[in-house]
Amino acid sequence: MTVGRGSNKKTSTTTSSFGVSKRESHDASKYYDSKLYQGIPKVTDVGDPQEFPEFLRDSLVCGDSRDMSMIPPNSVQLMVTSPPYNVSKEYDEDLSLQEYLSMLKDVFTETYRVLAPGGRAVINVANVGRKPYIPLTSYINMIMLEIGFLMRGGKNLG
Repeated sequence: MTVGRGSNKKTSTTTSSFGVSKRESHDASKYYDSKLYQGIPKVTDVGDPQEFPEFLRDSLVCGDSRDMSMIPPNSVQLMVTSPPYNVSKEYDEDLSLQEYLSMLKDVFTETYRVLAPGGRAVINVANVGRKPYIPLTSYINMIMLEIGFLMRGGKNLG
């Protein structure tokens, strides 16, 4: 905040050609209207938060995360997962890379449906392989962006 003698008025900043020292009351519309952001979906209204069902509180549901139909849309505040890495463990399916990414997209699409506005998705994932190296984190980032997640961690807010 910039305060002059005898003044309590805040001074706003705008996007400048070389940066600014403060971000209070900053108007970044010039930046967000630039070509860099063309084609990137704008924040959309995803609906109002819903109450999480009482019968599911403090319970464990064993099932397939691609189908969480028992959970209403916009009712979950936090999702934490460490998906199987499809690396030939006993509990893994033997999926091609495309099949694996498709399965993850289905899970994250359903996760997006149940997350409340401002809800968070936390994914613990490691890249796999060396020859060739498979950058799962990059693939998952792209999937999450395609679905509508914001990389700041929250579901789009209206």
